[in-house]
Amino acid sequence: MVNKPTGNNRYLKKLNQASIMELIRINGKLSRKELSDLTGLSPTACGNITRKLIEDGFLHETGQGESTGGRKPVMLEIRPDSYYAAGFDIGMTKLQVVVADISSRIIIEKTTEYELGISVEEAIMLADKQLTEIIKKQKINRKKFLGCAFSVPGLVDRNTDKIIMAPNLSWNHVDLSAKASEILKMPVYIENEAMCSAICEHWIGKCRNMGNFVCINVESGIGAGIFINGALFRGAGGSAGEIGHLVVDENGRACGCGNNGCLETYASVRYMLLRANEKISEGYSSKYVKPGKQIEWDELVEYARKGDSLCLDILRDSAKYLGCAAAYIINTLNPEAVVIGKCFKQYSSLVMDVLVETAMKKALPYPASKAAIMVSDYGLNSSALGAAMIPIRKVFGK
Repeated sequence: MVNKPTGNNRYLKKLNQASIMELIRINGKLSRKELSDLTGLSPTACGNITRKLIEDGFLHETGQGESTGGRKPVMLEIRPDSYYAAGFDIGMTKLQVVVADISSRIIIEKTTEYELGISVEEAIMLADKQLTEIIKKQKINRKKFLGCAFSVPGLVDRNTDKIIMAPNLSWNHVDLSAKASEILKMPVYIENEAMCSAICEHWIGKCRNMGNFVCINVESGIGAGIFINGALFRGAGGSAGEIGHLVVDENGRACGCGNNGCLETYASVRYMLLRANEKISEGYSSKYVKPGKQIEWDELVEYARKGDSLCLDILRDSAKYLGCAAAYIINTLNPEAVVIGKCFKQYSSLVMDVLVETAMKKALPYPASKAAIMVSDYGLNSSALGAAMIPIRKVFGK
């Protein structure tokens, strides 16, 4: 049963509603009797709460369960089409939106590309345009949205919900939440993109049953989302997880943060592509890489799959550094899992052996024996999907 808080009865009622919703989410279907037994609430209280949740559209009755004597119980489950949420992932050159229903099923995904240097106002207007088009296409009532959340590649002040800095977007001290809520006409939340990916893994991914894990995102930068004891760990100021700026070589390439040899300069998409094109400019060519012709990220991965030595070496070399980062995490946080996500899924089959071998070699044997190293199933969708989970999770008391 939910412990009685010091607040008022309305607060207690919301806690008990969230407890019932969470139990049904975890178990799929439950009867009122089962809910009463699991929560410790009286049958009358449980009946009143479930009645209200049915009236509000969160639950519906579905079939009958097994009888333990007497009438078969009526089962309750979450009504998927009752409410929705949207998650926006703001990248350097694209905005991705995912709309999911309250059961976390993806309804639709849409990505719009743009030039470098998008402003806050332009991003908000584009998000509103994307969502309006989806609502019209899917015939969803905007009032059925619990809210939306923006995944941003930067630091977020948890006290104000303002973006402190997002270097890849050239945004500093931005109140995206307040501006977006005025335009989108719904509650708006802001979260770091790696944290959003970790939420995705914890809510519907490979870490559903884990309390302690770290999700490393490989994209234009590198960041980590951290769960400790079943909750997001943000640190004192909300900036936990900036593992991309772990220095792996003091004499290495200059990083945008001002240091040299950061993990990002060896293992991020941006720097892997930079290394490849530098070699091409110096005269490298092959069956796939044409002399003097710069390549894009998807081409780098494609050519590596076909056996191009430069492209494959760059990917595998970057995996060694990711393995070092995974070992560092395993030694310091002792997680159940380290999940590598975003762009890593595109080339994981080419480098996973190198990453795991490096991590296991450099991690201490005992914490290494407790940690699984996995690839996210959600790839590039994880941050937008995790963002969509933020308003949905609030219904379940998270």
